Parts: sequence; structure tokens; C-alpha cells
Amino acid sequence: MYSIDINFLKDPGRADYTPEAAAAAGPKMEIPGKAALIAGAAVGLAFPLLVGAAWVYFDRIENPRLEAERDELQRDLDAYLAKQQEFEAIQAEIGQIDRQTKALVTVFDRLKPWSALLQDLRDRTPAGVRIDAIAQLDPEDSSAPAEEGATGGPPTSIISIKGIAGSFNDVNDLMLAVQESPFFQSASTRLISATLTDHPSNQVEATETRFEGDLGEVVEYEIRTRIADFSATELLSELRRKGALGLTNRIQQLQNQGVL
Repeated sequence: MYSIDINFLKDPGRADYTPEAAAAAGPKMEIPGKAALIAGAAVGLAFPLLVGAAWVYFDRIENPRLEAERDELQRDLDAYLAKQQEFEAIQAEIGQIDRQTKALVTVFDRLKPWSALLQDLRDRTPAGVRIDAIAQLDPEDSSAPAEEGATGGPPTSIISIKGIAGSFNDVNDLMLAVQESPFFQSASTRLISATLTDHPSNQVEATETRFEGDLGEVVEYEIRTRIADFSATELLSELRRKGALGLTNRIQQLQNQGVL
């Protein structure tokens, strides 16, 4: 449909039509200054409303949400720090147990079983030699220096071996046998004394056809050496052959457990 808008005031056919009347009847122009004032007033009123709305949003909604997130993160951090302290305490305890275990294992591994050492000496003693005394001396005794290339640990024990032999050669054979032993330091083995003397038993009596008289001369000797700075694991099979079964069984158990 169409609508017809007729302005009779602008009709030239009217008897009272004049250009001045037509101009007066046309649309009126607004003053730009008033529009600017109205727009400025509207903006001025809207800005405080927007600021207030934003403040209400942040104060009632956004800030509480952020504070809740902060509190949750703080609780998570506190729980993490507590777990970290617990973990560090456990690690310290494990470290202490490891050190104690290693120290205990080292004690077992560095043991020098006298039963094995004495058995080794018995096995190496020549037929013409008798061992009368074995003593452990002060490690600082200079008569048996430490073996060259030995570890920088504390000095090992000095062993004094005394007895009698049928000859000087027999004493020399004993000293060489001690030097070859894995339980003693070869370079530390020294002949301290070897003296030709009467047999300590002096006389022996015989019956019927057996003789009666003085025993021959013998050589009294003293040999000093140091116990080798070995570990039980290095000589495990040798220790087992010499009868140190208690120590070798413990070492074997530690090896099976992966400690050694």
C-alpha cells in the first residue's frame, strides 16, 4: 500500500500560497550545540553507571572467585611442601641406612680371619721347620715396613713368627713361603733373626736299641711380616679353602643380595 503525504501549505495552486509561507511551513533545523550538550549529559550519566556496574561485578563475582582459586592453590602448595619435607626426611633416613649398611659390609669385607691365616701358615711350613709362637705386634713397628703401593689406610697388623728349624735353608724356605702367601705382604716380610743354638729340648732318652744322647743344633728364627690389605671378596675362594666358612658364607649372602 502507498500513503500519500500532501502538504497543502506548499501547493502553488492555493490562493494564499507564497514562497515565504512555504519556507515557514518546511522542517525546522535543530541547533547543533544543544545536541552535543544532550549527548555529553547522556555519556556523563552512563559512565558512573558503567563504573558502578564494573565495581559490583569485580567485588561480588570476580574477586571472590580469584580469592577462592588463590586459597585452593595455597592449600595445594602447603600440601606439596609437607610432602616434600616428608620425602626429604625419608631420603635422609634412606641415606643413613645406606651408609650404615656400607659400613657394616665394609667391616665384613675387611675382616682378616685368623683361622684362615694360621691354616695358611701351617700349609706353607716346610717339613724341617717348627713354628712355636705367632704374635701380633704394634703396627708402627719399623722392622716390617709397609708394602710399596699399599693403600693409604691405617697400617696393617705386624705378625711375628718364631720357632726353630733344622737349618738356615729351612728358615729361608719358610720366609719365601710366607712371601708367596696372599694373606701377607711380600715386601714387608723380613728375617729378623736366625741363630744357631742347641735344641730347646736339650736331651732325649731312648730305650733298648734306641739311642740316648744330645739333640743336634737347631736354628732359632724370627720372621716378621704384615697382614695383606686384602678384602674378603678378593680372596673368597682362598678363604673357603682355608676353613673360614663363617665369613665366606656371610660374604656370599651379601653378594646374593646385591650389597657387594
